[in-house]
Order: sequence, then structure tokens, then C-alpha cells
Amino acid sequence: MTKPQDYRHIFFDLDNTVTRSRSAITPEMKSALLGLLESGREVIIVSGAEVSQALKQTENLPLIFLGQNGNHAFDGKRQSDLWREQLSDSEKAQIYAHIKSIPVTWDVANKHDLVEDRGSQISYSLLGHHEDVSKKEAFDPKSERRMQILVEHPLVSDTIEVVIGGTTCFDYIRKGFDKGHNVTRLIQERGWKKEECVYVGDALFPGGNDEKVLGVIDTKSVANPDETLGFVQKILAS
Repeated sequence: MTKPQDYRHIFFDLDNTVTRSRSAITPEMKSALLGLLESGREVIIVSGAEVSQALKQTENLPLIFLGQNGNHAFDGKRQSDLWREQLSDSEKAQIYAHIKSIPVTWDVANKHDLVEDRGSQISYSLLGHHEDVSKKEAFDPKSERRMQILVEHPLVSDTIEVVIGGTTCFDYIRKGFDKGHNVTRLIQERGWKKEECVYVGDALFPGGNDEKVLGVIDTKSVANPDETLGFVQKILAS
């Protein structure tokens, strides 16, 4: 495996990796990412969130954003899209049918805050996208609750897959159009060397939305933004 200081292209998940769920970047993390940029490295955010949400959380840093599990790619330096996939109406119908099949046996403060159609992806938060962050983090900290739901209520589809994302979400995307696919696409389009790339994320476990990056490039599993910050500091140590 490449030494941390030798990585030139660093891919990061967003929620629970760079920031807390749907929360703003801390001054310490912002300084660390700017340090990577100032050292001549590329910083790429790969998230289930929409690009607009990722830009807000990172305070519009000039990064590359692979939103919606990479299905909307945006160059923050040039302020332009690289690509943007869209789900079809029939694909969306399959997703909504699966969401409807999941019984809600827990308290939900706002039932209108559970589903977001992001165009390239539909995200279903079991608790609410805008629920209190501490409540979201405590709801399913090890993702076991969501994994069990998928065991009991599997999605059967030829064209759609569902992965666990964020703190409370199921992310529905077109089958095969996952983070691994889109990380590979960006690396190929930019002509980067895979051995100079690393992916940092909190959901590299089976069923997590970072899992498909395993085997594509080096990966670094973290539990929270504090661990991410420590890894970035190792990269910058040289």
C-alpha cells in the first residue's frame, strides 16, 4: 500500500467522514482540506448527498464533487458539470414501491422529511433528513438496524440497487452506478494513476455505500471526522 504522504488524489465520503450528518465542515477540517489543495493534491468528495448540499457543507471549497454516489459529477474549480445521470420514471416507481414495503415501527417527527428525490438517486431517511444530528447518530450507529431491514424486506430489481448511506439512509441508485463505478470513471477521465489515489469513508462494510470502492483504489476506513482529520494530517506530514 502506498504511504499516506504519497497519495496525490484523495477521495472522501462526506457525512460521518468529513462532516457530521448534513452539518457544516469544522474550521480544523476546512484547514486540512485546504492544506491538501495547497500541496498540489486533488480533493474529491464522493457522497450520497446532492452536489448543492455537499457544497453547502464544505463552504464551497474548490473541490471535485461526486454527488448522489457519483452520478452527478461537478468540478468546483471550474463551476461546471462533468456528467449527470438521471433515474427513469419506471426506476423511480420501483424505488417508491420498496420504500412503501418497509414498515415504520419507530417515532418519526416529520413524515414529509423522509424521502428525497435527487434525480440521480432517491434517498430514504428512516428518521428524517433534517432530524437532530445527535438523534440520527444514535438511531443506527453500526448500521445493523438498516441491514436487518434489508434482510427482511429485500429489494428485488433488475435495474435498481439500494445501499446504506449516512446515518439513517437507504440510497437507491441505478444498478452498477455506485461509488466504485464513478470513482473509476473520474480516474480514467483524468488519467490519474490508481496507486496515487485513496478513498476515505465510514461505510466500507458489506452493504455500505462505500463498499464498492474496495478493490478499485486503496481505502482508509474511519469511524468519524476526527479519524479522517488524523489521516489527512499523516498525508500532510511530509
